Amino acid sequence: MSKGKDFRGPRKRGFDDDGPSFDSPRQFRQPRQTFDRQPMGGGFGDFAPPPSPAPVGNSVDAVVKWFKGDKGFGFVELSNGAGDAFLHIGALQQAGYENVPPGAKLKVLVANGVKGQQVTRVIEVDTAGAAERAPQRPSFGDSPRPPRRQPDMSNAVEVQGAVKWFDGAKGFGFVQASDGGKDVFVHISILGSAGISGLAEGQPVTMKVVDTQKGREAVAISLS
Repeated sequence: MSKGKDFRGPRKRGFDDDGPSFDSPRQFRQPRQTFDRQPMGGGFGDFAPPPSPAPVGNSVDAVVKWFKGDKGFGFVELSNGAGDAFLHIGALQQAGYENVPPGAKLKVLVANGVKGQQVTRVIEVDTAGAAERAPQRPSFGDSPRPPRRQPDMSNAVEVQGAVKWFDGAKGFGFVQASDGGKDVFVHISILGSAGISGLAEGQPVTMKVVDTQKGREAVAISLS
């Protein structure tokens, strides 16, 4: 009996004390948890699905320059003098909006994106008095032009050319003039009176063109 006790005793002591047991998976896996590999604090959060990233940026007041709900984006003018910032529809939808009119007053978070300043979150939306606050500086850039007075047609000259490009969604495009001069700006508003629904790239046209502060602009157009 003493031999049996001596034999079982060491076996029991060795089974309990010498290393992890295969009957205890937690003990066997525990040494593999190397938390010291996480230089910035680590923690169990690294193993869980990450939460949606919090919007970053600085809070600033802004006024909507233009926003196209069908295109899903637009631009706002920042009140801090930093210029314009890109506004994606996703930021609006998070605030419960699908669209905002020109001149709407916003409080937003702005951060620098790959292509410039971008609204990362819309905090407040105030559409009261939007028409009065709408920017009144027309541009031939990427933003659609607000309603404007018709240029003086008395100085218009006839120019022929071919459509360089025209974007019906944005409401404007340009024609490459055959007289060798600068490209001619064409606003969508002059197409309806000519019975034209759209312009295709390379399409020949005849225009009545005037010089403006922004460049040459067509005041009338017809298909050649």
